[in-house]
This record gives sequence, C-alpha cells and structure tokens, in this order.
Amino acid sequence: MVDTLHAWKYSDRVPETRRTALAEPGSFEELVRLVSDDARGIRVRARKGTDPGLTDCVQPIFTLELPNAGDPLFNGPWGYRAQYWESPGQGLAANCMLLASLAPKLLGAIDTRAEPELAKIDVCASLHAASAKIWIQEMPSLLMEPTWDLNVDRWVLEARNGVELARWGLSAPLATKFEVKGALIDPYGNEVVPSRKIRRHYDIHHYGFS
Repeated sequence: MVDTLHAWKYSDRVPETRRTALAEPGSFEELVRLVSDDARGIRVRARKGTDPGLTDCVQPIFTLELPNAGDPLFNGPWGYRAQYWESPGQGLAANCMLLASLAPKLLGAIDTRAEPELAKIDVCASLHAASAKIWIQEMPSLLMEPTWDLNVDRWVLEARNGVELARWGLSAPLATKFEVKGALIDPYGNEVVPSRKIRRHYDIHHYGFS
C-alpha cells in the first residue's frame, strides 16, 4: 500500500504552512464531509450536447464555491486527484462518493422554470451516472500558465516526456470555484459519453489532469 502522505510531494513553490493545511483533513472521507459542509453559491444551467449525434442530449452543469475545502480537494494528499493517482478505479469510486454527498445541495438549487431543459431529464440520475464529475472551473485567470507545484513522480516523468496534460497536472492552483457536470442524457433517458471523455479517469491517473 502506497504511503500517500509521503509520496504526494510538493515543490519548493508550495510553502510549509499550505502543505500542512492541505494534509489537515486526514482522509478522503473527512474531506468529503468538509466539502459537503463548505459548498455554497450553487448555480445550475442546462447545456445541450455539442458532439455530432449528441445535440439532442441535455447535461446539467452546476457551479459552486468551496472557499475552505477547494484547495485540499484539488491539491491535497487526501484529495480528488490523489485518489485517481492511487488508481483509476479508486478515483472513480471517490468521485461517486463526493457527488453523492453533494447531490442534496445540488438538486436543491434546481429551478426548472429558469432552466426548462432540465425538466426533460432525470437530473438525479444524471448526477449519479458513471460519467458525472467534479473539477475546478478552468478560468483563464486561474490557468494562464502551468506551474511546477507538485513533485508526484509519475506526473513529473510524463511532463519531462513532453505530455502537455502532465505539465498542467503538476500545477496546484488555489482553486475555490468548481463545476459539477452531470452525465449527458439522451431523449430516452440514457447516459451518453463523448468519446474524448471515456478515458478521463486514466488521464488523471497518468497525468494529473484531464
């Protein structure tokens, strides 16, 4: 069993005070509770599929703020990316646990009068589907240029081999704004996954980013 706390290493760019705070939750389960309590400012919109053949599908997109839990969630040794780093399967299981914990708050933010497209799908089923996911909001102000904040061996090796995703994977931006994207649901109630997203859990495992 990998000693996550010692194998999840930071570069000198990350000060010791931040490293201590990132490790403070102590486990992924404790971090999930922190995230659930911390989530606020939740908004939701409906988005149609954009890939060929998927334009009649609907996906709920939630935005939320995690002012206290965002940094350990994305960058900590017990966090979301650290679960995928352990293994793709462990990452998927952690993703499901986290979304299940957030689901009551997310569903409570829905107003189908404001977003009538969401009335066409089962949003709860979309949130519990295998392809539903959480990630930072990739705003230009947050991700202008990748920085070398993490010294996670696998991702360092891939970055040195020229893999662009791994260069981003080594970044540890101070994120507080996140997105939860439910699965795309077709008019018959089926989950559909764009082909470029099928290997997401392997991308995060190998490169730290997707």
